[in-house]
Amino acid sequence: MLNHAHTDSELKGAPASRSSFVRYAIYYTPQPGTALAAFGRSWFGRANDGATLQAFSATGLTGASFARMPATPSRYSGLHSVFKAPFMLRDGMGPDALKARLISFTQRRKPVPTGPLTLARSGRYLVLRPIEPTPAFDWLAAQCVGTFDGFAAPLTDCDREEQQSPHLTDHQRLLLESFGDAHVMSEYRFAITLTGPLDTAHLERVAQALWPVLEDICATGVTVDGLSLFGDQGGRAPLRLIGRYRLGA
Repeated sequence: MLNHAHTDSELKGAPASRSSFVRYAIYYTPQPGTALAAFGRSWFGRANDGATLQAFSATGLTGASFARMPATPSRYSGLHSVFKAPFMLRDGMGPDALKARLISFTQRRKPVPTGPLTLARSGRYLVLRPIEPTPAFDWLAAQCVGTFDGFAAPLTDCDREEQQSPHLTDHQRLLLESFGDAHVMSEYRFAITLTGPLDTAHLERVAQALWPVLEDICATGVTVDGLSLFGDQGGRAPLRLIGRYRLGA
């Protein structure tokens, strides 16, 4: 089984200061109304705009054996894949400029199909990822990091301590220091995270339960046809959807 809303108007105004600790992120989120979006809303029990929904219960995950399992991390606002990890705005950079750059960026890029997907392990997490390597994703992600890195404030000592891991390689630590994210450029892999950290037995059981629900979606894959801007207030998770902008629009 396993293959090891804030509205746009709220962005207007003075540039965010470092003391406000407002963070932003750029994610892929499924187009509303698609099968993947419907699954994400029910699995996470909430929408990307923060609306609380009835949690997923159709695949036998409501039994006692799953009652205490951290299946869906509370820091997630909904189903998404990271293209630019959460960051604070650099001094002098405002949210209006960030939004305008993202709109311009998406208008100049084309949608990217994933091809067939599979449920896979990524460390202790369960993810959806393409079966075959997709260089177009790697290129889109690299362009995204390069384009928006200038908006991001340098990491604080607290950020470094929070994001450091003994499992990072020297190369990943260099990327973390340079871009605020250890999994960019050559280390980037497109994936949609479905669970929090679980042991191997739990990962396998969740995968077995989810596969009947996701099988059709995985067989056809999805198309990354837009990028979404997320933000928070005061550095609190989860981040909320600000706007979704279509690629090639």
